[in-house]
Amino acid sequence: MASNGAAPGAGEVQGTLSGAEVIAQSLKNQNVEYMFGIVGIPVTEIAVAAQAVGIKYIGMRNEQAASYAASAVGYLTGRPGVCLVVSGPGLVHALAGMANANMNCWPLRFWFLTCKMWVCAPLFRSFLLMLSLALRTT
Repeated sequence: MASNGAAPGAGEVQGTLSGAEVIAQSLKNQNVEYMFGIVGIPVTEIAVAAQAVGIKYIGMRNEQAASYAASAVGYLTGRPGVCLVVSGPGLVHALAGMANANMNCWPLRFWFLTCKMWVCAPLFRSFLLMLSLALRTT
């Protein structure tokens, strides 16, 4: 131990991780192998970080297809499939696949992010907040 009682290396910065890297590593630790979605400004970093840790990212043409594909992976493998979409219309389009996985008890992880609050228009920001709160309470 160091002379001040701290463990060796305490206080030394080993490197920093971004939030996207933390999310990607967490998903990898949960044995996630596949991620489906459409990348947009708020979620691009997560898709890149997921690929960096070995998760296979599969880009889809729309959010509904991505959510159905992720739920199908959950059903076929028994491990959670991940759907990554932007909030707002992207989230609304993905609800069908979420409902399908929920009703069939298939493992699915669903990630949606929104833009920074000062960037979004006030009316759109209110819509995103209401939708996010509604999903969290169900």
